[in-house]
Amino acid sequence: MAMEMRARESVGMSEDLTRAISPYATALHDAFLHSHCSSCFRKLPSQPPYAMSCMLCCSVQYCCSDCLSSDREMHSSSGECCFFADHLKKASPSYITEGTSDVRASLRLLYFLEMHGLVSSDSINRSSRIGGLSTIGIREILEVGGEVAERILKGSMLMSSARKMRTQTSVVFSNGLTIEIVTLWVVMINSVEVQIGDGWDLGIAVYGPSFSWFNHSCFPNASFRFVLAPPNEDSVSDKSEYRAVPASKGVAQDAWHAWQFEEGSAHALGKYGPRVVVRCIKPINKGDEVCITYIDLLQTREARHSDLWSKYKFICSCERCTASPESYVDFILNCDFRNLSSPENAFISRGIEDFDDILQQAISEYSLGDDPKACCTMIESLLSENLMGDLQQVELSRKRHILHPLHHICLRAYMTLASAYRFRALESDTDGFKGENSAVSFKMTKAAVAYSFLLAGATHHLFLSERSFMTPLAHFLLSAGRSMLGFVECVKGERRKNVSQAKFSFASCSCWPFLVQSSPCLEKIKNPIDFSWLGTAIFQSLHLSVVDSANLSCTDGLEIFTEEQKGCILSLAICCITFCEYLANICYGPQHYLANHAKDLLEGINLAQ
Repeated sequence: MAMEMRARESVGMSEDLTRAISPYATALHDAFLHSHCSSCFRKLPSQPPYAMSCMLCCSVQYCCSDCLSSDREMHSSSGECCFFADHLKKASPSYITEGTSDVRASLRLLYFLEMHGLVSSDSINRSSRIGGLSTIGIREILEVGGEVAERILKGSMLMSSARKMRTQTSVVFSNGLTIEIVTLWVVMINSVEVQIGDGWDLGIAVYGPSFSWFNHSCFPNASFRFVLAPPNEDSVSDKSEYRAVPASKGVAQDAWHAWQFEEGSAHALGKYGPRVVVRCIKPINKGDEVCITYIDLLQTREARHSDLWSKYKFICSCERCTASPESYVDFILNCDFRNLSSPENAFISRGIEDFDDILQQAISEYSLGDDPKACCTMIESLLSENLMGDLQQVELSRKRHILHPLHHICLRAYMTLASAYRFRALESDTDGFKGENSAVSFKMTKAAVAYSFLLAGATHHLFLSERSFMTPLAHFLLSAGRSMLGFVECVKGERRKNVSQAKFSFASCSCWPFLVQSSPCLEKIKNPIDFSWLGTAIFQSLHLSVVDSANLSCTDGLEIFTEEQKGCILSLAICCITFCEYLANICYGPQHYLANHAKDLLEGINLAQ
C-alpha cells in the first residue's frame, strides 16, 4: 500500500513543487541544545535579550518569548520535559552518548498525533501507517533482534516512563507492539536531518504525508531544502497550491484522513519549526511521479540497496537500479580500469572489499580526530598502489582490481583527503603563512585544492550523463572554490615570490601539473575535468540528447568552466563558485544558504579587486 506523489501539472526545471511544509515534530541533536532554539532552530542570541530556558528541566533553550510560548505545551505535555528532568539522569551512559533526539522527537510526534486524532491501531495493523506515516518493517526488526531492535526497546521504555504523568491513548496492537515502539520506529524511518546553514545537521524533523509520501529514486527529479519560519509570524503565510499530489491504490482510509488533515490544518502544525520545500531539478510532465533521494547517490547499486534496506527496509526498483545493461554511472563507479578500454570484455575483479575496508578504517580514524596525517598516508598509499598509471601489461594482470579516477572508492578518498588536508593546513597555519610553518601550510593547502577540484571534476563528469548529480556537484564546486581562495591567500604574501605566475596560467586545466607536483597518486590524473583519456568506454557511454546538450552549453558556469581561459587559480575559483551558484539556484532556489554563500564569496572577490 505504498503512496506516491505525482505532478498535478507539467513543471519546468528549478520550480518549487510544494509550499513551505511545517513539521509534525522536531528535535535538536544533543550537541545543539544549548546553542540553538528548540522551537525555531535559530542560533541563540549572544546579546540582550538573551535566550530563555524551560524552568523545570533547564535543558531546552529558546531565542525569544514567542518561541518559548509556542513550544511550552508540546515540551511539557509530550513528556520531553519529564524525560530531561528525571529519566535522562537514570539512563545508561552508553545510551546518552548515542544521542536522544530520536526519542525526544518521538515523544513530540506521539503527542501531536494523539491531540489530532491520528493514532489508530487499525491503520497500523492493516496498512502499516500511523498518521499517514509508514511503520513498515517494525515487526521484522523486533523478530530478528540486534542493535536496532535493542535501541528501539530501550528508547520506547524511556518514552513510556516519561509519559506516565499524563493520560495516554489506549491503543491495542497485535504481536506485543506498543504505541511507543511504533512511534519511535516511525521517527527512525521517516525523519530527515535538518541542515539550515553550511555546517552540521542541527537536528531531525518529521513531516506529514505532504512530504513523507515522496518516494525515493536513485535518479531523482526533485530535491528539497529547509527554510525557517519568519519571526513573529501569526500563522502559516504560504498559501500556494501543491503542484504534486498523492496517488495510490488500496490505501487505508486513515492514511487519506492524515493527508486531508494536513491539507486543511496548516495552522495547527508546528508554528516555528524548520519547514521543507520540494523543488524539481528536471522538467516534469503532468502525471509523472516526483521522487527525491534518501541516500548518497555516489554509491554502487549494491551499496545503495544495502543503505536503503538497513535504514528504510525496502529494495529500490527505480530506473537506475533496474537498468539492463546497467546505467553508465553505475558502470563507471564500480568497474575495473581495464574495462574502460574494452567494455565488451568485462573484467570481473575481486578484492574491492579490501580497498573499502582500508578506506573506511582511515575515515573512521580521521572522524575520531586521532591523526589526520596518518589518514592521508593510509589513503594515498592505497591510491598510489592501486590507481591506474603507467603500469606494464604484466603488472596489470597481477592486480586483483585496478582503480580509475571515477571509481566510487576514489571519490570517497578524494572527499576524505580534501577535508583532512584542509584540517592539516589549519593546524600548521599558526603564523599566517609567514614563519617556519609556511612551507607546510602551503603544501597542505595545495593538496586540499587538488583533491577538492578533482572531486568536483569527477562528479561533473557523472553530471554530464545524469542531471540528478547536480546536487552533490554544487556542494563540491563550492568546496573547491573555497579551497582555491584559501590557496590564493596563501601565496599572496612571502610565498608569492617563490611561485612563478606562469604556473598559474592554464588552458584546459594547464594549472593541474602544478597542483599535483610531488603527489604520486595525483600525478597519474592527466586531466581532472575531461576524462576521455581513460578509455573508449568513456565515449561510448555518454549519449547526451540535443536538449541536454543545449541546456548544458547555455549554463554560464559551465561555459566559463570549460571554454574561457583564465590566467590564475583565482579565476578558476571564480569559475567553480559561479557554477555552484547556478546549480544551487536550480536545486534549492536563490535564497538557499549554498546559493547565498556562493554569492557572498563572489561579491567579496569583486570588492577585493
